[in-house]
Amino acid sequence: MKKYSNNIDFQLIQKAKNGNHGAFKILMNKYYPRVYASLFSFTKSREDSEDLAQQTFLKVWQQLDSFRGDSAFFTWIYRIAINLAKNYFSSSGFKKQKVNTSIEDTELDISSFDDIESIIIHSESLENIKNFINTLPETLKTSFVLRENDGKSYEEIANITNTPIGTVRSRIFRAREMVEEFINEQIINND
Repeated sequence: MKKYSNNIDFQLIQKAKNGNHGAFKILMNKYYPRVYASLFSFTKSREDSEDLAQQTFLKVWQQLDSFRGDSAFFTWIYRIAINLAKNYFSSSGFKKQKVNTSIEDTELDISSFDDIESIIIHSESLENIKNFINTLPETLKTSFVLRENDGKSYEEIANITNTPIGTVRSRIFRAREMVEEFINEQIINND
């Protein structure tokens, strides 16, 4: 299962390293919820977690060329996120920063990272992927969504669907293959 994820991540990372914003946005969409959740458990603040998650992905984009693949991509992102959080809270200007954050700063950061066309392309790509997932056979879709969206373990999915764990594994594997093929054919190769 990890081989699938690493394979598509590897392809997306390579494209992103070559400046493909769409590939990076797919990676960001995949990992943002986990980064946000990790930061929230650290900060206990939605606002700080959102700010730090945005800073994390900005830094990931800036340092993507330094990712060598020695660890899983999420592990690398997680280290960046937690280091940013630790630095943010340990800085003497932490309270000042919270008070002095202005809308102009936020708009500047966002506009330097995204442009309207990229946002639209990213949104369309995500919508296309969601629509494709909805066309999967029900048994594949259910197992896939429970695993990828809800983070359920194979055992939990087997209990929920009243299916042997081996069947759950094969359904998720097949669904991942189909989604990977769709992304490669319809999204990555169309950039």
